[in-house]
Amino acid sequence: MFLARRLGLPEETPQPVALAVLFFVGQLFCQGWVASSECFAFLTMAMVGYCLYRGLFKPSFHILYVPLAMYGAVSTLSALFAERRIHSFGEIALWGKILLFPAALILLRNVPISRYTAMKMFFVFGIFTAGYGLVQYIALYGHHDLEHRITGQSAHVMTLSGLLLPASLVFLVLWIHNLRSIVPMIGVVMTHLALLLTYTRSAWLGWVVGVAVLLILKWPKALAWVVPVAILAISLAPLPFFSRVISSFDIKQSSNLDRIRMAEAGVEIIKDYPLLGVGPANVKEVYPLYRKHDAPRFRIPHLHNNVIQLWAERGVLALVAYLFLQFLFLRECARGWGGPSARFAEIGVAVTVAMAAAGMFEFNFGDTEVFWILLDIFAIVIAFIERPLPNEREAGSVLAETGP
Repeated sequence: MFLARRLGLPEETPQPVALAVLFFVGQLFCQGWVASSECFAFLTMAMVGYCLYRGLFKPSFHILYVPLAMYGAVSTLSALFAERRIHSFGEIALWGKILLFPAALILLRNVPISRYTAMKMFFVFGIFTAGYGLVQYIALYGHHDLEHRITGQSAHVMTLSGLLLPASLVFLVLWIHNLRSIVPMIGVVMTHLALLLTYTRSAWLGWVVGVAVLLILKWPKALAWVVPVAILAISLAPLPFFSRVISSFDIKQSSNLDRIRMAEAGVEIIKDYPLLGVGPANVKEVYPLYRKHDAPRFRIPHLHNNVIQLWAERGVLALVAYLFLQFLFLRECARGWGGPSARFAEIGVAVTVAMAAAGMFEFNFGDTEVFWILLDIFAIVIAFIERPLPNEREAGSVLAETGP
């Protein structure tokens, strides 16, 4: 079968199964284009459902379904009981976003070789996204300021940095495990350079925290070099990067003060609406009632912090679901840390910690594109960790030219 061969699947693979894999890798590639990604995600879920109906796939459970379902249920309740139900339909759509994880995991469990197909497409996505951003940076020659930052194929620079952050860490971990691999090395250079050029401090901080945690867990003695190397790198950085880093410590700087005032207002909102929050999408409407007089912005899209935003918007149980999701996934990574797919456990830890750290200064968990790349990585990592192929180490030769 032509499609199965092109996807690296056995020729006897049923057409619906091959289509499910095709739609999933399509969703991986289109993550920067939200409309295209949503279409491929819907097609993936529909085809996986059809394969389950036909008996081509076996249904399976994973503990991460629990916090995801909890998050969806609490979000729906918050929307239904909110004083302003402006986002009730959006919370129905949230269930569609959440279902991507079980669909992807069932697919990767039932078609083990598709893990490698998915990883290859993730490489293509990472290099293409970084390349798109680099070309855009060159095209913006003479306009390299905070008002003209690169967005890549996304609609906003924060979304682009939210996609580049996990991609850069995936490339970095895989390259460290095989320094001779050309594609991961190219991916490391391109994604890190593009991430720097987004001038997004939260993403930079997330990367630093993610790498620091890896060093602590794998090479604790290397930490002795981290501080001097970091100081040297910052000192020798070009002036725009140096200024951007130093500005992080200036609480009077507009964006920094704005985030402080958002956090303060968020705490006050939580005090008034602790259980179910003000309702999805309602923070933007109620923020002016809680902001301090010197807050730089009168209206904001969100509170720029995952913890505060989730609690203030959806209630304490939504925050519990978010934290429970991170904890359970990290537990899965801990179980696979010393196994044959340890590199994927390291990817899982680095990405989770980095995204959580970046999420202390940006509501990245509420960004559809970033939310989906996180679920995709969760599914791929779990599939590699929990069910290694019989000859997992040798199977790495399938992607020898690309590095995993």
